[in-house]
Amino acid sequence: MRGFIKGLAGLIVLVVLAWLGVWLYAEMRLKQLVVAEINRANASGTVQISYDKLTTSDSPLVASVTLAHPSWTSQPAPGTGQISLRAASIGAHIDLFTPLLLHVDMPQSIAITTPRASGALTFAVAGITEKLSPSVWTGNTDNPITGGDARFAGINLLASNGSLQVAQIDSLVLHEALNAKAGPGQTAMSLKEMMNHFQLSPIIARLINLPFNGQIAYLGLSARLSGPLDWQSIANQAATLPPGAAREHFMLQSLHQWALAGGSGQGKLTLTLGPSQLKAAGSVKFDSAGQPSGTASLTTNHLDQFTGAIISAYPGLQDWISQFEARFSPYLSTTDTGGQVLTMNTVYGKNGVVINGNKTGDMPPLDWNNLLNPPPAPPTAPGDGSGAASP
Repeated sequence: MRGFIKGLAGLIVLVVLAWLGVWLYAEMRLKQLVVAEINRANASGTVQISYDKLTTSDSPLVASVTLAHPSWTSQPAPGTGQISLRAASIGAHIDLFTPLLLHVDMPQSIAITTPRASGALTFAVAGITEKLSPSVWTGNTDNPITGGDARFAGINLLASNGSLQVAQIDSLVLHEALNAKAGPGQTAMSLKEMMNHFQLSPIIARLINLPFNGQIAYLGLSARLSGPLDWQSIANQAATLPPGAAREHFMLQSLHQWALAGGSGQGKLTLTLGPSQLKAAGSVKFDSAGQPSGTASLTTNHLDQFTGAIISAYPGLQDWISQFEARFSPYLSTTDTGGQVLTMNTVYGKNGVVINGNKTGDMPPLDWNNLLNPPPAPPTAPGDGSGAASP
């Protein structure tokens, strides 16, 4: 009996030591993952992330990393001022019983500083989870994320050092899924976003005479890209290039390769604004020569009420709206339930562009060579800029 107890005690000690080893290893890998993501962002040259201190968890049940006083700074364009975001802390943790689910510990308030103003972004609820690739635990940090979900509620954008409310959003939900190894016909990336009730400050809405009280009742977006598309790898490589022509050329090359590999995409948009609901959808696919074809649809109702409210708020837009209605009159109709309705169903490809069953024009082939190797701009001469003069 005594031998059995000693053996059991030894087994327990071994299990505890093994668990501590797993915990320490998980903490190390999580720290490596976070630091690699920060270094990758800083390497882009357009973003600078810094923090005062990085700490890890003391609990053997959770692997966690916390950044104290993190700061994110970016300069949107040369010559413009910097935009900075700061928080008391931000972190990430993994429950060791669910090792492929990363929880981001969001702050409840983020301070915002711009060249002209300062303010804050606050949340009543802020939850983000990311799905990790199993290869993270073997040291791979190139494609660590395979998907994620985020939910925010009670979002407030504040100005004047947090004393003036600019806008609020009741809820914002996001979802993403990534597959770096997708083949032809397989989904490489999918995105969804749903926003409920955006409200601009009533004071600001009145100051600029904004119709519909500055409210957007609902916005829904979804997109899916299929075919070989390692988006994370493309983004990482693009981040190492200087902003401008080099980065744009690389992104265009990546798009061309995806098109030649039979890439395809679909997207949807739903918007409820004032009396109208807009629904749009589109698709594109590429043949073996990289030539696109696809469909697009657009419907929106109660346009008469919508445009009436716009003209009432901004009378100077009446001529523009009249031109719009004249241009799209073939696709306008009136119903008892929907008021003035716009309906457009488009098919495009090598046979041309067809809207609501009627061909409206030809579609010339897409010249990838010209896009990838644009001709040099003609030289300009002093004076009128025409290039006609020469020394």
